Formats: sequence, structure tokens, C-alpha cells
Amino acid sequence: MINRLRRTGAVRDRGAGAIDYIGAIAIATLLIMGVVYAGLASQVQYVAADAICRLIQQPGCISQVGVTPYQQALAGKYIAMGDSFASGEGAWDYEEGTDFDDRDDLWPFNDDEEDHNRCHRSANAYSQILAADNDFADGDQFVACSGAVIDDFDDPNGANTDEEAQLDALDENTSLVTLSIGGNDLKFADVLRDCVINGDGGVGFIDTCQEKHDDRITKRLPQLKRELIALYQQAKDRAPNARIIVVGYPPLFEENPEDDYGNLLFAEDQEWMNERAGDLNDVIRSAAAEAGVEFADPTDAFRGHGIGSDDPWFNDLDWGGPGMMPVDPSSFHPNAEGHAAFAKLIQAQLENPID
Repeated sequence: MINRLRRTGAVRDRGAGAIDYIGAIAIATLLIMGVVYAGLASQVQYVAADAICRLIQQPGCISQVGVTPYQQALAGKYIAMGDSFASGEGAWDYEEGTDFDDRDDLWPFNDDEEDHNRCHRSANAYSQILAADNDFADGDQFVACSGAVIDDFDDPNGANTDEEAQLDALDENTSLVTLSIGGNDLKFADVLRDCVINGDGGVGFIDTCQEKHDDRITKRLPQLKRELIALYQQAKDRAPNARIIVVGYPPLFEENPEDDYGNLLFAEDQEWMNERAGDLNDVIRSAAAEAGVEFADPTDAFRGHGIGSDDPWFNDLDWGGPGMMPVDPSSFHPNAEGHAAFAKLIQAQLENPID
């Protein structure tokens, strides 16, 4: 019936007003009766809403009857959100306006008010591969930013010039959202720094990185889960027609690492950091399930490609960053090959969702 209405042009103008809505309600009622008669009462609300959607043709109303999950994802606009693992930090070829800092002059001439944006949105990021490989009806928008935390989804990113709240990119016409977030809220950059400075096999009379952070992370995870659930629900409210795919974090190091004197990391610290990344993924997976969004776990996809492997998909420690940075921010981030692996994983989730 719906297809016949579409062919005959039953709805010609949104200005028809009340007539359209009366017709929508009538058709929806007939469909409800048919569904109930067939013993499929659980589908009533879904079918009725879709019938109204098709008839009134409001902007952002994406009909889903007879549409596969993959087709649903392509029906509107793709929004790529998140932190450095989503922006493509370390994959290079950064978007213009996301790789500059006018504060790089030496103190005392350094002015915090000067423009600066190191979101490092890379042309090689997994979202850009997905955008190129799929035909999104209304294109795509890339708002992920290196260093982002959960607060940057609700509020403008004060650490980078001209970066609005990431959630502002979402609306009813959004059909796909991908996001990676949580690592910076757990302060994994501090963990890495402290493990480089003093790992478990290092100086004995000061706290090691594990002693400084293990208990803190354990206590922080339950609160982080609540924050993630709230964020995912906000995204669903802003983009009610979208599939939302939350992307986890891959383990940085090999499963059986050796001491690495190039990046000053002991084997036991590499193993511990992999374990803590696994704990974070467990929290993200659980939060995604409770919020009713999808989760893509990259752990298996990256197996055998950690730092220290013969074919690493991450950048190792790189001394000497831009400006006065002692370490390049690309360190310990996925390279272009890593983002290609992310894209392959998410593409598979797009076409054959498993969560």
C-alpha cells in the first residue's frame, strides 16, 4: 500500500496540512489493524511511525520499512566524531586549519589568546575512508578532534580555535555517527608519559606509572561508564534516525612484549597498559549496550600489529614535536595502515551489524 501511494504521488505538498495528517493517521490505523491481525503487535509502533513518515515527508524523517541497516546508514548524513583515535592523529595529511598554533613563539612572547588548532583531522582517518567508500545521501562532516574529552561534545572545545560542541553537528538528517571517546577522560596520555619516565622496572624510590595510575583508573571507570551512557543517549536524541557506532581502542603493544629501550617502556608496563585498554573497552561495550548503540571492538583486528611487531599499525615514541613540545603528539597513535584497519572493521559493522 505504501509503495502504491508513493507511485501515485499521494503526498504532493507539505502545505496540504491537516489533510495529510488525517490521511497518515488513517493509513497508519489500517496498518496497525493488519499487523495485529497477523499476530505481530510488537511491530505496530514501528510500522505506524514509518507510514506517517512516508506520507507527511517531513525533513529528517527517514523511512525504514524494507530498508537494510546498511541502507539506513547511507540514507542521510555521516557525522564522524571523537578524539585523536577518530581524528587521525598520527596518520598525517591533516586538514587545513587543524594543524597550526600561533603560540609556538618562545616565552615570554607566547600568547595563549593567539589562534591555535591542533585537532589534526587527517585525510587518512578511518572516517574519511568510509566517506569515500560509501555513498551517503547528504555527504559527511568530520568534527573529531585530537585531545577531545566527553565535555567537548556538549561545549565548544576551548583548547582549539573555532571548534564547536561536537554534538551540534547532529540532527534528524544524520543517518550514521561514528565516535571514539574515553581515552583522554581516563588520562591515558599521562599514563604513557609516566611509564616512559618511570616504569615498573625503573627507579625504585619513586612511584612507578602503575603505582600512580592503577588504582585511579579502577575508581574512575564506573563514573566514566555513566558519562558515556549519557553521551550516547544525547547523541541518539540529537540524531534519532541514525545508526551510532561506538569504536573501541586497540591494544597498543604486542601480547608478549619485550623491554623496548627505544621508547623506554618495560615489558610489564606494556602488558599492563594493554590490560587497562581492555578494561576501558569493556566499559565502552557495556555503556553502548545500555544506551542501545552499536560497538565495534578493534582488538582482534589489530592483533599482531602492535608496537614492537614486524608490521606495526601504530607510531612509536617520536621525540621532538611541533613548537616547544618535547614529544610529537603522533606518538602511540594509529598510522595510516591502522586507520585502514579501523575502516575495514567499521565497514563490516555497517553492512552486517553484530551488536
